[in-house]
Amino acid sequence: MMNKKAIEMSVGLIVTLIICIIIFMLSLSFLFKWFGQAEQLKAEIDKQTQEQITAALSTGNQLVAIPITIQDAKRGSAATFGVGVRNIADEKKFSMAASYSAAYTPDGSALPVDVQYITDKWLGAFAVTKTFDLKKNELASIPVLIKVDASIAPGRQTSIGDYVFNICIYLAPLRVDGSVPAPCTAGQFKNNPDVFYTGKIYQVTLKVR
Repeated sequence: MMNKKAIEMSVGLIVTLIICIIIFMLSLSFLFKWFGQAEQLKAEIDKQTQEQITAALSTGNQLVAIPITIQDAKRGSAATFGVGVRNIADEKKFSMAASYSAAYTPDGSALPVDVQYITDKWLGAFAVTKTFDLKKNELASIPVLIKVDASIAPGRQTSIGDYVFNICIYLAPLRVDGSVPAPCTAGQFKNNPDVFYTGKIYQVTLKVR
């Protein structure tokens, strides 16, 4: 009888432990999802930048406007760049991407980084912008949030310096698999400039101090 009770108690403890682990994992999943949504909410274009985008695109021949292309930031902080896009043709589908370009120390030396790490940790969900429609003469203002992670690669602390990112607007929707029409790189631009709206790649810089 004692052995039977002991076995039943052990089984009960194991079941309880499994349930606790499941609850713990679900809680972690919920927290990560919540914080991810919170970060998305922070990616808002301030009123002044929005006004500058509207003014730049409403007058003249500009089709893309990024009023503020350089921002100061500290490790652990984030900066939001406002990107304005205007369509002067018939209604079309657009998409957008941001990618790491280069990094330099204050004296101009190149800073080696893990590009995939920067993409995942610094850009995250803002590496690709979902397809959006623009009617004739309509404009869109899109926030691009870049977070200055504590590291530039696993085990390597973020150094002070200038971190440059590409901003690419495509006159085409995202592919079926959610990828952009072409990589947001200078090399791809040289090979196929027509896929980039206005025939340009734009850049923004984070000055990490």
